[in-house]
Amino acid sequence: MSFKLLKLISEEEIQKGVSYIANKLNSFLDENYEDEWYFITVMKEGIPFSVDLSKQIRHNLIFDYIFLEKIFEYDNIKELAIKKDIFLPVNNKNVIVCATVIHTGYEVNFIKEALRIRGAKSIFIVSLVLKQYPNSIVKPDFYYFDIEGTEFLVGYGLGYNEKYRNLNSIYKLAL
Repeated sequence: MSFKLLKLISEEEIQKGVSYIANKLNSFLDENYEDEWYFITVMKEGIPFSVDLSKQIRHNLIFDYIFLEKIFEYDNIKELAIKKDIFLPVNNKNVIVCATVIHTGYEVNFIKEALRIRGAKSIFIVSLVLKQYPNSIVKPDFYYFDIEGTEFLVGYGLGYNEKYRNLNSIYKLAL
């Protein structure tokens, strides 16, 4: 099946959004900074966003990564499992979870619950894009783009069948 890519967010708009979130996060950390803030990237899609964002943060961050396995049924996530877990303990730590796009919120909610069970002191969600769904269960604490629609997004780390992750802009897939 062949798809057409329709540009939704340009590289310049992405960088503007990253800078906006970095400024908001820096202001937040200026007021709430403690010794250690853990910065956990949701892999694979969060890598470009987390790298660009972290370069603009003035405060020291401790980096870690998490990768979820998604089991689908009829194009819906049926089950989530942690495929690659964080390495560092988060008990009594402040945590920032970085995801490029929040769709329904099920994935970041799953991560938040796992971190809460492990004793994280506070958990904040950062996302470049909030993709509004009627039944969203989690909204990020910091985000820039607020879009609607059910189209599949690719580029800037987002992939479809592991393709298109290397694109500098974000696109909608269209038939």
